[in-house]
Amino acid sequence: MTFEEMVHGVLQGKPFFYKEDKDELPDLEYLVAKIPASHLIFADPLDHGQGDPKPWGAVFRSHVLRLLKGWNNCTALETYLEGNEELQHELGFDGMPDQSTLWRAWNDRLSDVREAVRTAAEVVVEVAREWGIPAPESEFEPDDDDSTREKSTKTLARENARDVWKGAKPIVTDCFELHRADNASIPEAAYWEQHAYLGMRTDAHAHDGAENFAEDSTRDLTPCGDSHRLQTADLGVESVRQMLRETSRTLVARAKSKGKIGREVITSIDITKGKPWRGHIERDDSGNNLERWKLGYKNGDTHYFQWAVIKVVGHDVPIVLDAVPVHRGYAREDIVDDLLEGATDVLPGLDLVMMDREFAHDGVKESCEDHGIAYLNPGKVRSSSDHAYHIGRLDNGDKDFDVVEQERLGDRPSRKAIYLPKREWEREDEDDEEDSGPAVRQEMLDDFEEIGGDTEPLSENRDSNSPFGKLLDDMRDEEKQESEKVEAPIIPFETNYDLVDVDPEDEQEMKHQIGRMMAKYKRRWGIENAFKKLKKFLAATKSPDHRYRYFNFTFACVLYNCWRLVDVLTQLEVNGSVGDEPLVTANLFLTLAKKNYGIPPPE
Repeated sequence: MTFEEMVHGVLQGKPFFYKEDKDELPDLEYLVAKIPASHLIFADPLDHGQGDPKPWGAVFRSHVLRLLKGWNNCTALETYLEGNEELQHELGFDGMPDQSTLWRAWNDRLSDVREAVRTAAEVVVEVAREWGIPAPESEFEPDDDDSTREKSTKTLARENARDVWKGAKPIVTDCFELHRADNASIPEAAYWEQHAYLGMRTDAHAHDGAENFAEDSTRDLTPCGDSHRLQTADLGVESVRQMLRETSRTLVARAKSKGKIGREVITSIDITKGKPWRGHIERDDSGNNLERWKLGYKNGDTHYFQWAVIKVVGHDVPIVLDAVPVHRGYAREDIVDDLLEGATDVLPGLDLVMMDREFAHDGVKESCEDHGIAYLNPGKVRSSSDHAYHIGRLDNGDKDFDVVEQERLGDRPSRKAIYLPKREWEREDEDDEEDSGPAVRQEMLDDFEEIGGDTEPLSENRDSNSPFGKLLDDMRDEEKQESEKVEAPIIPFETNYDLVDVDPEDEQEMKHQIGRMMAKYKRRWGIENAFKKLKKFLAATKSPDHRYRYFNFTFACVLYNCWRLVDVLTQLEVNGSVGDEPLVTANLFLTLAKKNYGIPPPE
């Protein structure tokens, strides 16, 4: 049964019983109040461990009502509800919601089920017309942003365009420093302005971009392309990384001053790659790649420079905290250890780090434990492993949810495995040419396609103290050994997070705990989306120097962080709150910054 069919089935007979009882037909508000929304609860990304959120069903139904009334903003909805306490109660509210709560609900909690909201509104209209209840005559699909808000956002962004560099330049000039002689004639800030100029233009390499910058800049002296590459590459990896952390620390301080870094900070770690390397690859007599920094990817025929990143995700300001270049032999546990060391230096008190299955190694878990940070990641499954055993046990017992404490030697922190199905429900109308309603997905794995399908085998019957553990992990990463794969109907996750109890009061509470953890893990996609946006700021280069490549990437991280800060400040001024969707898009930020890179330098 699709969600549309479910809503229609629930509402279809309601007017009949209402008329039998009241001797009159109900209004649209009555039908809206009867919409079933509880089974969508696991799409709710809000952390219910903090604060006092309004009931899920109430905010869902209230926005169905907003669409029915044709209101493009939440102010009209708030005014309507404020004068009708009975309607508030019927919708499911336990108190009057304010405008910011309703706005955040649409832009945050309901962001993944907006189609369900629209579908429910369409069903209400359909049922109303069947019974002769007054309903909107035309299709209603109002834009999320009305023209006034869109205009005010763009106007505000443009008005603040000149302030972009006034705010961003000090962050860079205070935290970045070149290793040059005291009698250098070209101002140091010119290098940072020039690299920002390169990152904001398509295919602007150092040589050609330097010439264009010299023509466009208001400065009398600007660096040539060769000097630009040499000076920035000579900074070295450790020095550039320290500068990145300094800029991140400055941005975190500003975010905290705006109250946009919460009590619980969730981060994500992942690896990204630059454009394919088309140049020479040094190989041995057997054809094996001898390059340390140019790494193969998947089939090994294409090579890339790669970087590992740790980034704040979730409801806080999405700032890149640290990044390191990845080289051959750099074990995953060492990457995690280095990034957590840098990130906790920038933002102490991190609570949770989330990773994909690529980091499902015992050494990675131990690195997280050493830093006192909880981890959450999908587990790997191999035949004869603990995961395979528990999956088989659940399958045989007609059970698809469970939390199991993993055995550990000695007195060590508890580790838990969470088991849940890939999907509990599938759409039945996949042949429809148009998507008339939302896909009714499995409750807890709404957007986790990346962890479906065959799972890569990995033995888990070894303790993290084993002297062979790290060696075996590296071998499995470097060599694609043939081994038996397991098609698991149930997905394992691994965590040491104390929110999950291995012995909850009842099965329903266990499902709620698992649901909350999956809502957290869903936010890991924030780092994937960041990589797509971040590369818009990445200057083009064909340089084989990994140091220049790394500087190029870290500077793109700085520009990305500046963009997110500008967007947060704009959202706060326009809406009084911050949602997940930016108001100042990366493209708009680039456009505005391009026009204002030439602000005369400070005295």
